[in-house]
Amino acid sequence: MRLDEIIAALKHSGDTPKVALVTAVAHSNALAPHVFAVADKLVQGSYLLPAEANLMLFGLNVLAAARHPALLDRLIALSHLPIEALDQVFPDHTPVSLQRLVLTVWDRDPDELFRLIEHGDLESEVKWALYSVLARLTFDGRIARSRSLEFLSRLEQDRLIDDDDLTWWGWVEAVERLGLVELEPALRRLWAKPIFEHQSAVERDEVIVALHAAAANPADPSEFDADDIRPITDPVEGLSWIERRAAAMVDWNAEQGATEFPDVAKDKRLTTDELRWLAGFLESKHVPAGMMPFEMIDGLMTALVIGPEVVPLSEYLPIVWGADDNRGPDWDSTNQAQYFFDLFMKHWNAIAARRLADAQHVPYMEHFGEAPAGEQWADGFLAGIDLRADAWQPIFDDRRADQAVFPILALASDAPDEAREHLTADVRRSTLEQLPTLLQMIAAYWRSPLRRFPRREPARSTKVGRNEPCPCGSGKKFKKCCGSSTSSTLH
Repeated sequence: MRLDEIIAALKHSGDTPKVALVTAVAHSNALAPHVFAVADKLVQGSYLLPAEANLMLFGLNVLAAARHPALLDRLIALSHLPIEALDQVFPDHTPVSLQRLVLTVWDRDPDELFRLIEHGDLESEVKWALYSVLARLTFDGRIARSRSLEFLSRLEQDRLIDDDDLTWWGWVEAVERLGLVELEPALRRLWAKPIFEHQSAVERDEVIVALHAAAANPADPSEFDADDIRPITDPVEGLSWIERRAAAMVDWNAEQGATEFPDVAKDKRLTTDELRWLAGFLESKHVPAGMMPFEMIDGLMTALVIGPEVVPLSEYLPIVWGADDNRGPDWDSTNQAQYFFDLFMKHWNAIAARRLADAQHVPYMEHFGEAPAGEQWADGFLAGIDLRADAWQPIFDDRRADQAVFPILALASDAPDEAREHLTADVRRSTLEQLPTLLQMIAAYWRSPLRRFPRREPARSTKVGRNEPCPCGSGKKFKKCCGSSTSSTLH
């Protein structure tokens, strides 16, 4: 393969490009400038395109297998980045990937490694990985055992790490793997720190047993190898975690009995990788501070797609940007801008395809963060309504139809206090479960020329208490009227 063919395969292969990886080792000097250029972009804050991230992921492993002399400097620069940036290249595998790469090409004085661990402005996961590098280099005889023992001892004795710092776990693993029984008293002192409060007595006993086993078998590398703390000699083997993870996910889904939601937009929707890229870009340094996160964009798009009027992109895009001057992202390149808008409109078209087929759209929700579940999505949906408030008014004036909208509005951050009072954790969870059906009903309402509310499985709202008068005007209590199990009226 020629160099251009190798680069194309590394960039665009859907799977691990094994032939290109093996061939590329012999071309490492010619490949290095291309890989380093992408690494430098990442260090400078660029959000990489998928092809760039692929070239960097595969290229770094090629250069490590070839023991490229300039690789270590790039790896040290990369180690100072936030984990979110590194996860663009090593998705959910940053610490292990980084430790293997650094271990493979480390050729410097141990003091530089000690300084990185002790003084480097690095995230905990990265420092944890460097402890593994230190341990393996010591095991292999590239760092004197006495020097590592003195360094690890000093960290504990001089209290050079905060008590709640996750890197203590890396310290413990290094001591355990190297069989440094001299530090057993220090190890036991560490267990009084808050960071270890959830570790059980059984787990601690297992650490002590492993510590003494390593001391009794100082030439046994099995514990290092089992955790992939070893140099990279073959780039294909170094990247085998990609296939292992994919297989593990298939097995996990099978064990959970997971079934895919029947989606009419299956061939149009964003792939997992595309969704991850788009959501990540929206949190990158490229975007304005007030930029909508993807969950909120999904809510906005949903309201616009299923709503009563078409809203042009030029009108709602400034709301997505969230900047006072309506200025959008600082694009790294025209390719980056084009890729963003390709994915942005692909998601829009998937929602539109579901609406046209009268099928359900399952909202995109983040499962972490400080905001209550569904709040950001509902904020986006409400922003979409506000763009055509007059056109949406009929559904709010409809005594039955409004009950499909009000539960959504109650999820929003600026929901009225009255709505908030009824929104218990159970009610929130129930509302989120009903969202696909509620959205389907709202879409059907706007499709009806007579604005008749479609008859579907009732979705009970928290707006009306069961002992309160029924809003239909019958004079009966809600539970005896529209709220009864035999009623087909929606509230």
